[in-house]
Amino acid sequence: MKKLYITILFGLLLFSVFVLAGRPDSTPSETITAGTKGNATVTIPAHAVELAPGVFYLGTANANGKLVEGYAFVDYKKNPVKPGTVCGNGVCDPGETVKKCPADCGGGIPDEDSTCYGFLSKGAKWKTVEPYVVNPENTAGLDMNFVFSNFESDIAKWENAAVTNIVGYGYTTADVLEADAVSPDNLNEIYFGSIAEPGAIAITIVWGIFGGPPKSRELVEWDQVYDQVDFQWSANGDANKMDFESIATHELGHTMGLDDLYTDGCSEQTMYGYASEGETNKRTLESGDIAGVRTLYAG
Repeated sequence: MKKLYITILFGLLLFSVFVLAGRPDSTPSETITAGTKGNATVTIPAHAVELAPGVFYLGTANANGKLVEGYAFVDYKKNPVKPGTVCGNGVCDPGETVKKCPADCGGGIPDEDSTCYGFLSKGAKWKTVEPYVVNPENTAGLDMNFVFSNFESDIAKWENAAVTNIVGYGYTTADVLEADAVSPDNLNEIYFGSIAEPGAIAITIVWGIFGGPPKSRELVEWDQVYDQVDFQWSANGDANKMDFESIATHELGHTMGLDDLYTDGCSEQTMYGYASEGETNKRTLESGDIAGVRTLYAG
């Protein structure tokens, strides 16, 4: 009997060692290996339709019994205007396109206001508070604790401006996350990866109900990806790197329900649609940003 007891105990010990050795570490400090988050690529689906500069319609899907639509908002690095074009004169001159001069040749999405804020769709906002998950692992050398804590403070900027709680609590993970460009998966995900769009700094995908009476519209899911293949990132506004706080604050504007701005008169707003290395002015919300989120969440 004593020998049997020792045999069982030894077997349990070996089993425990095997399980513990094979169990992945669930802490955010786990290194994401090649083929996971470090090399993940977000691709705009072939069926997507570009409605405006960087605004892609992803189609419809079912989310918990609701028919929802998806939009991907791709924010690009600001490039200088080519000689011979006069962007901002209100005329789509020869040689100008919607991407080169969106203010003159179109742009925006339905329901955009004429002032320095616009909505993804009037009335489309969060009606339930949902949690979100961040994989802060990155190849840019950003401290993972900084990524998460800064992201929380960036959310607080928008919620303080709206004077209401919009999104729920966040938590970190070392799991592989995936932005949902085909259909929602009931998980709001944020991570660093690769975006298969030339010049794309970051992408925010939002699913929701954008049609019908404004009171019936709502947002149901959001994902964000920050490109770490084509761009370097900084926590201090380094001249040759993208400032994480500035870009994240802008991207979260889409999460809240705000659209990009492209008119020259709105270029100092956080929701202005272009950014460049070393730019930090989007860290703070401006008058149009505050007015927009307050108007959307009023009442």
